[in-house]
Amino acid sequence: MTTATVITVFLALALLAAAAWLYSLAQARQREEQATARLRVDEEAAGSAAALAGGQMELRNPLLRWIAALLWRAGIEPQPRQLIGGLVALAVAILLVFVLGGWLLGALIAFVALVLIYLVLLRRAAARRSRIIEQLPVYLENVARILSAGNSLEEALAAAARESSDPIRPLFMSVARQVKLGAPTDQVLAEVGELYRLRDLKVMALAASVNRRYGGSLRPVFKSLITAIRQRELSARELRALTAETRFSAVVLAVVPIGLTLFIFFRNRNYYSVMWHDPIGHWLLIGAALLQVAGVIILWRMVNSVGSTD
Repeated sequence: MTTATVITVFLALALLAAAAWLYSLAQARQREEQATARLRVDEEAAGSAAALAGGQMELRNPLLRWIAALLWRAGIEPQPRQLIGGLVALAVAILLVFVLGGWLLGALIAFVALVLIYLVLLRRAAARRSRIIEQLPVYLENVARILSAGNSLEEALAAAARESSDPIRPLFMSVARQVKLGAPTDQVLAEVGELYRLRDLKVMALAASVNRRYGGSLRPVFKSLITAIRQRELSARELRALTAETRFSAVVLAVVPIGLTLFIFFRNRNYYSVMWHDPIGHWLLIGAALLQVAGVIILWRMVNSVGSTD
């Protein structure tokens, strides 16, 4: 590839990034008044709620909404302009890999990098979700205690959230903020439960919906939910203890091929070089890498599903 072609590619990417930036500025300016009004309602929950409320409003593209939801579940809450800027930077990096390494090697490196990023985000989301479920019984006990003092459900959710720690505090402060802006409590709880894939929040949403329509006390529902969560966590821990050997075998199966490949590469680098320049060996290496990545993903999903509390 000539120098002029490389310069042309860089100029095109720069123009593409500038166009995306100008478009995001134009979209943000149209919603500036509404976003400012929403942020002034509750300064304490501005960061997390802006991602859940304002961010969902601005991200109309389904792919952007899916990426934003994945980042939110992992505890990363970028603004829409930051998300678009990050995706543009990632696209530029991938194109550079294609330009410097060629189409086949570039596609392989880009695929492996995207899979690793996805797995890291999934791991962070699972860890954050586990902490939320672990803190949820104590939070619900505080909500039931505040309800017994004669407060409404909305006041109880906000007051209990202020007494909680991360990550459950910003989660329910966001719920309280959106309810304060006029959204129905059951609808907000259902949306947050769907976003973070928490079945317990959907149960809370159903209980809040029934309470809003027909009345009644929510304390027995919350007490039953607390008991169910704790029994489910106990059962999950017992299952993880019983399947520890199987999960360790899965980790060994995923790590040994990668370790063996690295050992051969550092002991005899010409081995893979000869294979890479051979027409058949070229495709065998690519196929082996793709199969290894697929196998790691499958094993990771199987191991991650053991002991899941939801």
